[in-house]
Amino acid sequence: MPHVTKYQIKQQFFRPNWENRKPHPRHDIWRPLAVAEFASYEDAVRAYHGLVELRYMREVSKKKEAQSMRKLNEYNRIWCSGQYRPTYTMEATADLATVLDEFKLASDTTIYWDGLWWRGDPKQWNPEINHQDMERFGRREKFVILDEIREKGLLNFKQKQQQQQQPEMNEQQQQQQQQQLS
Repeated sequence: MPHVTKYQIKQQFFRPNWENRKPHPRHDIWRPLAVAEFASYEDAVRAYHGLVELRYMREVSKKKEAQSMRKLNEYNRIWCSGQYRPTYTMEATADLATVLDEFKLASDTTIYWDGLWWRGDPKQWNPEINHQDMERFGRREKFVILDEIREKGLLNFKQKQQQQQQPEMNEQQQQQQQQQLS
């Protein structure tokens, strides 16, 4: 989906507070950090649920452990620069690498980054994963890569449907021929 919905935001922000605010679904303020393209829809769903689970653990079930590993300022709050908290970005990148390794999704996976430097140290990533820089078109066209992946996925889905329908058509033709012969 090329746009963020309220449902997606609600699923990922379990206990928003002043430090970790629930963002507004305005399309002009969202910008993809990375877009992962998987070999199949099932792999993408597994990865998404794994990422949501890791975020839940960090914010709810293992909050104290996560907080102890974060960079804090002099007031024991998450370090920030204005409203930007780089800790969350680094955690999201680490979660993506962890999910790909844990579910063994590295083969046939491509990650398109807003900037390749966001991925961090290449040693932390499985070498089978293909990393590419997102093409820069303009501020308004930042979701072009999402549209391209969506179109490619729809084309693959249609091809699979046709392949599944082809054996069914052959079986029906054989049954009709047998009925005509009898």
